[in-house]
Amino acid sequence: MNKKSILVALLAFFAVSGMAQTEESDSSQVEWKWAIGGVPTLLSPEPDYYDKNCIRYNPPISLFWFGSSWLNGGMMGDRHAQFHLRSGVYNKIDVGFTILQFSRNLYRGILGVSFGLQFGATMYNISREYDAVKNGYRVNITSSEGNQTEDSLSFATMRIPLLIGAQTNNRLFSLQTGLGLCYTSRFGAQWLVTAGLGPVTINYSQNLTPLFKLGDGTKAYPSSLTVGFDLWYYFCRFTHPKD
Repeated sequence: MNKKSILVALLAFFAVSGMAQTEESDSSQVEWKWAIGGVPTLLSPEPDYYDKNCIRYNPPISLFWFGSSWLNGGMMGDRHAQFHLRSGVYNKIDVGFTILQFSRNLYRGILGVSFGLQFGATMYNISREYDAVKNGYRVNITSSEGNQTEDSLSFATMRIPLLIGAQTNNRLFSLQTGLGLCYTSRFGAQWLVTAGLGPVTINYSQNLTPLFKLGDGTKAYPSSLTVGFDLWYYFCRFTHPKD
C-alpha cells in the first residue's frame, strides 16, 4: 500500500470517527415517549432517572399528600346545605398516595398526558351535638340527645387520574388538570388540578358527583386542597443529582 492510499485511509477513518462522535453527541438528547412514576421508582437501583440529557414529560407527582377537605351541597356550593362538621383544619382531612403513574410525552417533554392509580381517604369529624350513621352511600345525621361522644365519617377512595398538562424543560414547574375516575361507596368523578414546584405539589380536587347523600336528600360534594411530595424527584434531583 503506497503513502497516498494510507493517507486516504487515515482521512476516511478520522471522518467516520468524527461522524460517530457527532451522532453520539446528538443522541445524548434522547426523547422518551413514556415515563413511569410512583412506588415502582422507589425500587429502582439507579438514581439517574432524572437525567437532564433525557427529554421526557414526567412532572412531579404526589407520592403522598395531606390537606383539608370540606363539604358543600353542590359543585358550586350550596349555603343552605348543613353537614354539622366540626370546625378546624384537622377535623376535615384528605390524605392519600400514588401507587403508579404513566406519563406520555406529546411535544418535546413540554406537553403531555398522564394516568395512574391512587388511593386516598377523607375523614370528617361531626359536631358533638350530632350523631352520624353511615350506610354505604347514605348518611344520617341526627341530634345526639345529650350524647357527648365524638362521631366521625371516613371514606376510602380508589382513583384513576387522567390528566393533561405542561412543564418547563428543566421539569421544575408543572401544571396539570383533568378528571379523576374514582370509586368510594359508588363510582364517581372529580375535577383535578395539580401545580408542581420541584418535588412539591399543590393539589385541588372538586367532586363532580356526590360523595354521599343525607337522609333529607341533600347531596354532599367534597372539595379538597392538599400539599403533596414526590420523594423520588427529591432523591434524584437534590440528593443524588446526575451531572
